[in-house]
Amino acid sequence: MIALVAIPLTLLSMQQAGRGVIAQRLAGRVSPQIASLVEELGAAASARGLPIDPLIQKAIEGNAKGVPRERVATALRLVAMQLDTAAAALRDGGGGLVSDTLAIAAGEFAITAGLSRSDITALARTGANAAALTVGLRVAGTLAALGVPPAEDIGLVSVALRSGEPASSLLLLPANVQSEMAKGVTPAQAAAGLARAAAAQARHGPPPGHGGGHPHPPAPPHP
Repeated sequence: MIALVAIPLTLLSMQQAGRGVIAQRLAGRVSPQIASLVEELGAAASARGLPIDPLIQKAIEGNAKGVPRERVATALRLVAMQLDTAAAALRDGGGGLVSDTLAIAAGEFAITAGLSRSDITALARTGANAAALTVGLRVAGTLAALGVPPAEDIGLVSVALRSGEPASSLLLLPANVQSEMAKGVTPAQAAAGLARAAAAQARHGPPPGHGGGHPHPPAPPHP
């Protein structure tokens, strides 16, 4: 009987602690009504294993921009829904990533930028680890904001994730797409072209002296 009582009491204690953290971070930065709503949504999100930072950031952003309270409240509820969607998408992708709050937050960012649940799942199915997938989701969201359509966006980021590219290379993808766009191609064409090049390099290996470990030292000259 004691154990049955202890579980809900522990959950209640965690929710109260979460509300306290939210209240501290929002103190003096948003209206009391918005702070109360964030505490409510944040406690519910935390209980489901979801991150609360996106909710806090959205509230602060709305206040800083002078957005009417009703619109901020609507946006906060939408963020809560998108966090649930991102977690479900990662669950569909397998790999146990649904428990990684950073990956969930990155998925929510990508959804906000215009990507779908199935897009998030497709990236999760690349087999990338949590850290790489988190970066990939952020990059995919940035590419969507640049106007890259979902098919080309997910295609490019998926190729990069499957190739095991380091985070530094993944983070360069938006700049690379913009560089191609500056030459007069569309965002879709830019992303597709980069994806083809990355896929070809993955099949044939990097050019001599680029990547793939340490280059061989030059042979000594013949006497």
